[in-house]
Amino acid sequence: MKTLTSFRKPIMAGALVLGAGLVQVAAQPLYPVTVSNYAVGTSQDGLSIGVPAGRDNPSNALFPQNSDVDMGEVVGNSSTVNFVSLGFGGTIDLAFSQPFGRGEGTDLEIFETSYNTPNCSSWQEFANVYISQDGCNWVQVAAAQCQNFGVELPDNMPWALYVRIEDASPNAAFGSIADGYDVDGVRANYLSNVALKPAEALRYADSYVNFIQGSIKANAATLPAVNRRDPNKAVGPATGSDVAGSPVFVSLGFDKMSTAETEGQITLTFDYTVFDRPGADITVFETTFGDNGVKTCDIYPEVAEFWGSNDGMNWTLLAAASSEPSDAYLGGSGRLCRDGQLEIAGMPVSGGASSLRYLKIIDKSIKTSSRFPGSADGYDVDGVFAFPCDMANDGKYGLYDQNDFPDEDASMFFAGIAPNPTDNIVNIKLETAGSDQNYAIRVIDIMGRIVLAEGLNASANSFVNHVMDLGSLPAGIYMISIESNNYKVIEKLIKN
Repeated sequence: MKTLTSFRKPIMAGALVLGAGLVQVAAQPLYPVTVSNYAVGTSQDGLSIGVPAGRDNPSNALFPQNSDVDMGEVVGNSSTVNFVSLGFGGTIDLAFSQPFGRGEGTDLEIFETSYNTPNCSSWQEFANVYISQDGCNWVQVAAAQCQNFGVELPDNMPWALYVRIEDASPNAAFGSIADGYDVDGVRANYLSNVALKPAEALRYADSYVNFIQGSIKANAATLPAVNRRDPNKAVGPATGSDVAGSPVFVSLGFDKMSTAETEGQITLTFDYTVFDRPGADITVFETTFGDNGVKTCDIYPEVAEFWGSNDGMNWTLLAAASSEPSDAYLGGSGRLCRDGQLEIAGMPVSGGASSLRYLKIIDKSIKTSSRFPGSADGYDVDGVFAFPCDMANDGKYGLYDQNDFPDEDASMFFAGIAPNPTDNIVNIKLETAGSDQNYAIRVIDIMGRIVLAEGLNASANSFVNHVMDLGSLPAGIYMISIESNNYKVIEKLIKN
């Protein structure tokens, strides 16, 4: 028996979210409140940077006058001008105090000032427009549009907080006194109810849709235990814990092997768009009690397949950037066994960027495997996180060794860390490489910051038990990185 739940919970009080990933909006005009960046372009001949004095006040772009009337402009006096000139190739970034969203018709309007409203064929002032949710990832929504124009928000960014206007005027079409696109102002037409969050909270999935509950191995008519089938446990920060106790995850359950019925699955949604970056983009945490360096995936092969979407209807199979097992255990592409990382570069490009807002996780564990007891209930999703904005070190850190070293003499055998969880002291056990090497041991917090670091000088072909005192660190989830000249491995650690 399977149950189907289609539900999207509010992420915060006052942040009403609708099904199918549609963030609720209200028809309400919004205007930017601050200028976050103003980079002046060149003169018409390209020989100098700058625009005429009086036309260089970026605050004039905050509220549109929507007027092409000469107010009696006095050179050098910005109070006689109701716009700011970008110069050729110049840009301005405007920030709103509240998110604006997508509604019926035009979502965003750009106003330009050209005295006496000449047509575009005689006065070719053009601009490109970009929008952003976080001020660092930008999606282009308009290209070479002339004077005043409207913009609609795309599927991969149905709400935003920032607008960037970039001059795209052709220099050769103007005389020497021209100064590029003149921004009178910007108006958004819809208020979005999406909740703003601090940078460290942007990476977690906010809610879920289309949770399909599968069964346990022993009986296709039996669901997992009640405390293991709450889909809300896949939303928000992942605990990263494989310690037995009260479940901090949701079990997807297996499919029915004798039918074509869909496997257990869940679709997680991000209110903040996740963008492709160099390396892995999404980290997945799965819970297997007692998970450690000895209990590998070939012993307990819980496998899931991962798909991405921007609209919740069209799906792209993602690529596994890291995972424990060989292909023999995965059984297909786009799959991870237990914890792992995903690459989203294969997502369709929209607005100049590969991105996603939905992550579908489908159980692909082999139900008939002798490695599973009858009570097994498929892939257990603890949570996922991504990096929608640049943070320290490009906003990400490696959780898994992704290097390949054919030279075994240069390798290092890592036996694990214990106890895990720990109150204070942790023992790091490793067999060193075939030559004397220095090892860097770093403790990394969930934000990717190095909070403790120690060095280890070890002789070749030796067994080492390195003791670290974590008493100065607060309780939480950490990663311990062990790195030599040509080898790196990272392990999860829970500190009580």
